[in-house]
Amino acid sequence: MEQGDLVSVIGGLSVTATRCEVADLGTVDCAQICRCDDGSDYAIKNGAAVASMPHSEWFCTRLGELAGLASPVCKVVNVEGEACFGSRWETGNSPKDWWLRAKAKEIDFDLLAPTISRIFAFDLFVHNVDRHLTNYIVRQQHFGIAILAFDYSRAWLCNGFPPVALPMTADTNTMKSIRYLIQEFGHFIDLIEVNKVLDNLGHISSTVVTNILLEHPDNWLTKEQKLAIDRWWKSPQRLERLEQIKEGIKNGFHL
Repeated sequence: MEQGDLVSVIGGLSVTATRCEVADLGTVDCAQICRCDDGSDYAIKNGAAVASMPHSEWFCTRLGELAGLASPVCKVVNVEGEACFGSRWETGNSPKDWWLRAKAKEIDFDLLAPTISRIFAFDLFVHNVDRHLTNYIVRQQHFGIAILAFDYSRAWLCNGFPPVALPMTADTNTMKSIRYLIQEFGHFIDLIEVNKVLDNLGHISSTVVTNILLEHPDNWLTKEQKLAIDRWWKSPQRLERLEQIKEGIKNGFHL
């Protein structure tokens, strides 16, 4: 796909890589880090490992924004003619120790708890099995510590579709991480924040979902996948999943 094609499809949501290097992040999902023609660096993910990964990253990032989660800006990145998913490179506290710094009272965990609650609820909805502790960007902003959510390489279509039935299994990084945080910091999950995200997801129409799909390159999904997403979004199963998550977090079944 040429850059002109990208611009005609998604306008300002596309950039072109000008310099790339192989990523050394300890994961096979992120193929490269690229500097792009907007002057910023992006973590690049293509469909080499999982064909639906670029779509799943794009869809979950954009859907999360609509539901109330903050994430790094995402773009479609033209890497030598291939349309890849790109997440703008963000820095924060060392990803290897933010939770240790919170345990040491160097970071106020109470400031993090509402956002972690929202992210956890969203992860259950899109069945993100890989929310390990390094998949949060913890950074200082104007009013104090804040969190950005990123990395949906193992979410949404990557686990099959419709979304895998709940509860999420205990051996996933998402469940291991949330249980570790509860063990260290107590039952911090904020039900008001959980319900806020889930209610927002309930109000998102199939038209909005279609628009998200139109934002990214057409070849990131098959026609059958697009139809399946549309059918599921309009189905009672989506709303039932939201209610199941609400009740499961409230009664502890999903924790």
